[in-house]
Amino acid sequence: MDRCVNCGIATSNCNTLRRRPLNDEIILSVIRQWLAPQSVSSSDHVCQACWDLAQSPQALNQGRLLGHCNVCLCCGCSLAVRVSHRLHKNSIRESRIYNVIQEWIIPRTIQATSHICHKCWMAADRASVNMTSGPSTSFRQDSPQIVEPQQQDLPDVTPNAGVSSNQPVPSIVLSEYMRAIETERRCFIEGCQRTERYRVPLTTRKMLFNEYKYYIPENNRLCG
Repeated sequence: MDRCVNCGIATSNCNTLRRRPLNDEIILSVIRQWLAPQSVSSSDHVCQACWDLAQSPQALNQGRLLGHCNVCLCCGCSLAVRVSHRLHKNSIRESRIYNVIQEWIIPRTIQATSHICHKCWMAADRASVNMTSGPSTSFRQDSPQIVEPQQQDLPDVTPNAGVSSNQPVPSIVLSEYMRAIETERRCFIEGCQRTERYRVPLTTRKMLFNEYKYYIPENNRLCG
């Protein structure tokens, strides 16, 4: 995939993102300074936005500038209108996903602000299962969520002879789907500190479920 060597945006995903080869020595030297110690050559390219920033007279005297900031670290898609996940190691499951992404993006590295899209998160989650060896003590924590159907109140009935009263309750394992935390007290997006709380429209919930396999509970709230 064609990606800007500086900000990581996938230039092949959008016709409006111009692809500029690093055949200008001044621009190349600026990009090399920004990305040091990462190796950058004239065979690499940047997006038009990063090219324009590198042309600034103060470019060499400033720290690294990014033409696009909200970009999936893994596939390079824009996260402006996509569900995203911050990469961290706050749980065993997230640590495994973190390690998978780190292998996928070598020689690049994960930063404290790095995010990935939900599609890459799911792919890394599946791949992390194959990377584990031996029995895991956190199987119940990291296993796919099980949704149990609600039972209706039924009148007491004496079970017939020969019919076991300990039959297992049927369940559905949704290994391909993710479920947002259920809360009405705050925005359900991880790490959001904003105080606004708006009900998530049904059309938005349907879109996230159909396109991204991401279930949003009915009463969840989202900031403005």
